[in-house]
Amino acid sequence: MIVPMSLLDAVCDFLEKEIAPKFKLKTVDIHGSETKRHPQIIRSGWALPKSIDGNDSSDEIYPCLIPRIRKLSNIANARESVVVLRIMVGIYDPGVYTEDGKFVDDGSGFRDFWNLIETVRQELFTRHTLDNKFRIHDDFFESELIEGNVYPYWEGYCDTKWDVIYPLPHLGEKLF
Repeated sequence: MIVPMSLLDAVCDFLEKEIAPKFKLKTVDIHGSETKRHPQIIRSGWALPKSIDGNDSSDEIYPCLIPRIRKLSNIANARESVVVLRIMVGIYDPGVYTEDGKFVDDGSGFRDFWNLIETVRQELFTRHTLDNKFRIHDDFFESELIEGNVYPYWEGYCDTKWDVIYPLPHLGEKLF
């Protein structure tokens, strides 16, 4: 039983069912063709843009949500631990074309980033519990847009804290 990984799986499932379907955001393929799609949930904790692998037909990973376990701490004199879980957010959005064909950087990537973060926050705190066993700390939610993003990509994260129960110790027959 790997409880922190079970939490990660529960958060990924939550993001796939409750968050990603609410958004259709821009993506671009290696040839520069833009389309819209739901954010991908990257379960591995990290990802490189698929176009780096040299496959011409690959799309970028953006938009994406990448949950990561950042820290696990036991609580003294308690049967629980606290997991700090970070959800990385990646958005691609260079702007829009007006009806007369003029390109305008309207800041929509910035807005999409914060709308996605706020939707995650509201949905998590509406539920408070995932899989009937992981409880979010309602006094902790931090989010940040990473400084120095490379246009037209918008990246950042939100940090959350979760209570998880850790297993009872197995006491052998011969304790002393």
